Amino acid sequence: MNRTKTYVMSVEKDSPAVLEQLNKLQEVRQGVRLLNRHSRRKHYVKCQGRWGRNNPDYNRRTIPFCPLDKAVKWDVYIYEK
Repeated sequence: MNRTKTYVMSVEKDSPAVLEQLNKLQEVRQGVRLLNRHSRRKHYVKCQGRWGRNNPDYNRRTIPFCPLDKAVKWDVYIYEK
């Protein structure tokens, strides 16, 4: 069960299925773009990076999210503007 209704999917950078996941992310972005064209309520896609367990850049930070270039996983959310 997800903690939030805005969560869509996760992308794992080191996964063998990363290309499939990135293609799905692109489809989500295109779907939101189409939704925004035909709706008064605007939405956007946000990717938030997560450190992961054995990430050398983690350094015991209390914030679970990080920049996408240092992340092991990306969580994808759809928010309303």
